[in-house]
Amino acid sequence: MRNTKLIIIQKTNNGKIFKCFKCNLIHIEFKNINFNFTDSQYKHFVEYIMKVNGEEWEYRNRDTSYSRKILIPIGYQNINIMFNNEELIEFKCLLDMYQLNSNYTQHFKTFQGDFLIYLN
Repeated sequence: MRNTKLIIIQKTNNGKIFKCFKCNLIHIEFKNINFNFTDSQYKHFVEYIMKVNGEEWEYRNRDTSYSRKILIPIGYQNINIMFNNEELIEFKCLLDMYQLNSNYTQHFKTFQGDFLIYLN
């Protein structure tokens, strides 16, 4: 049975963001990561991620054994999310499309051009 109490806010090749009106949370799915936020938690998270300089952190961590050099702590001492710079750029694009104080938006590309739809 399909859940009709949600709206997809944004999608990329590896992720999507949707708002569930049943639980009133914003859900982020990106690759094998899932986040569930209230509106205020989401806003804080987006502000934090947008400030992360991927190139700088890849350079700083260039000698680590990890294949992904951008480590972002998520509030637990022993858990981080990890990105390479390309993944971080895509994640930022996914997060950037949703503005909490404005209409929902949906971005999509076709062979005819790029489009941005405002959903009420």
